[in-house]
Amino acid sequence: MSERIDERTARCPECGAVLPSGRDCWERVHELLEIEARLLPGIEDVEVGLLAHFFAIATYQLQHPSRLTSGAVTQLRDGVRRMLGSDRPPIDHLRRQVRGFAEGPSRVARRAPAGDRAHVPHWPRRWTMTATDVIGGPQADYADAVERWARHTLGDLDGIVS
Repeated sequence: MSERIDERTARCPECGAVLPSGRDCWERVHELLEIEARLLPGIEDVEVGLLAHFFAIATYQLQHPSRLTSGAVTQLRDGVRRMLGSDRPPIDHLRRQVRGFAEGPSRVARRAPAGDRAHVPHWPRRWTMTATDVIGGPQADYADAVERWARHTLGDLDGIVS
């Protein structure tokens, strides 16, 4: 199905998702968090909920790398790859690693104009799946949808970025 774009819509310059005019893609993070707030407390397996949250935030950031340093983007990509693997570590292990990296001597956040991706010049600007697809899907499938989004994003990156 093709998306109709007119004067009331725009595309995110980083992920290519169609957005209503006057909105930016960062609002999608809040929409993902709202879904999590409604669904994840009811999930009995805490690991599933924490993993879903990790996939949502990490995948969003991978598709919007202008906010992060290249080192942070690499760490996120590696973390997503580990968590998608057949021998994934417990999510608490990854969370401790991420926290250690973020609180360590390396900078994580990047100060640059919105959409500036000079530090990741070959990074895709169109993706097989975006946050918009997750938000538009059945909310009961959220955990599976964010994992599928992470898999597609990693596949898109692996196809372009070495």
